[in-house]
Amino acid sequence: MLRRALALAIVITGAMGTVARAQQGFMPASFQSGAVPQLNVLSIEAGGGQVMLEVTVSQDGSVIDSRPLRVTPSFTERIQSLSSGWRFMPAEAMIEPRDQRPGGPLTHPIPSKVLVAGIFRPPTLLGPSIGEAISEVGNPSDEIPYPLSVIQPLYPPNARDAGVVLVEARVNPQGAVIGAVVKISSPGFDSSALDAARQWRFRPARVGGSFVPSLAYIVFGFPMPLTFGAPPTPGHD
Repeated sequence: MLRRALALAIVITGAMGTVARAQQGFMPASFQSGAVPQLNVLSIEAGGGQVMLEVTVSQDGSVIDSRPLRVTPSFTERIQSLSSGWRFMPAEAMIEPRDQRPGGPLTHPIPSKVLVAGIFRPPTLLGPSIGEAISEVGNPSDEIPYPLSVIQPLYPPNARDAGVVLVEARVNPQGAVIGAVVKISSPGFDSSALDAARQWRFRPARVGGSFVPSLAYIVFGFPMPLTFGAPPTPGHD
């Protein structure tokens, strides 16, 4: 029983690679290192926003291209600039049996595309939002998952500063998020970011004509909040 339980745990832990290889002989690129934007007082002027990028990762794990799909001025430039320096474990494809060498690897690294999203809360907890309009500027490739519903994180009630969290979301072939982990942490904000990411729904990624498991990377930005005073009560100064 212990051996069976251990084997089950290994299968669940490696579900992304196992299922991807079994379905399409493909495992998506995964984030290894990089930086995220830092929010400061200037973020108050920018307000909130959304960014969606289709990032191309080479077979050595470096970012070689970044194509905007959804933009918000000021935020797009920041995420695009920083994500260009990210490093990934490259995607892998299974080698065809006829191409395998005795004792050689069963997979080989390949170029691939990755979704990088940015969701930045407006700094106003109460009252009107501020900031520039979000624009759709491109159509996503089939190879990446693309959000159908975007859930904005709640601002943690005990937080007092700004924070930025990078979440890796595991998306199944039906477009549901089946797991989320923090890749870059901001203490006090991680739980809120994870809760939001788990509620997203995606158009699933498709490789070779079939829907496959995939990874999406979501930057959640929490600026230092502003609150507007309540309006005066009628009849009082």
